[in-house]
Amino acid sequence: MRNAEIRGLTWDCIRLEQGEVLVMKSLRRDGYSSGRVEWAPTKTGKERVVPLMPQVLETLKEHQQQMDQLSIYDPYGLVFVTPTSHSNVYDHLLGRVWHRSLQRCGLKPRRLYAQRHSFLSHALAMGNSPADLAAAAGHSTKMLLDTYAKPTGRLKMPTW
Repeated sequence: MRNAEIRGLTWDCIRLEQGEVLVMKSLRRDGYSSGRVEWAPTKTGKERVVPLMPQVLETLKEHQQQMDQLSIYDPYGLVFVTPTSHSNVYDHLLGRVWHRSLQRCGLKPRRLYAQRHSFLSHALAMGNSPADLAAAAGHSTKMLLDTYAKPTGRLKMPTW
């Protein structure tokens, strides 16, 4: 997901039973100097469904329970809120949490958005369908291949 899509993720878009997220909106900043945000469609203006791994689903369920215990859970509210004001998160806070998570996992630091690129590049190299990945990423297949498909040095030759 893109940063603005993460900021705008609401609980009604998380389908726990189906193990997926419906990405249909974003929470964009109104310029760099103001703290204002506004609801907007996704970058491409299209909805998409992104599958979630079981570990992510479990983490989201725990997060939902914690928000409920703090009386800040709203079934149509934001999934990620600031710890003090319980308002929308901002890029700097997302970045800090992301870097802390990478440290805990023993991974070298990188920008959150770079993870999206890494995932798509590696998923293509693993042999996933470009059409499936493009649908999950919100790209056309051509855009996905132009942007993320790089030579892997592991050309598989057919055997006849």
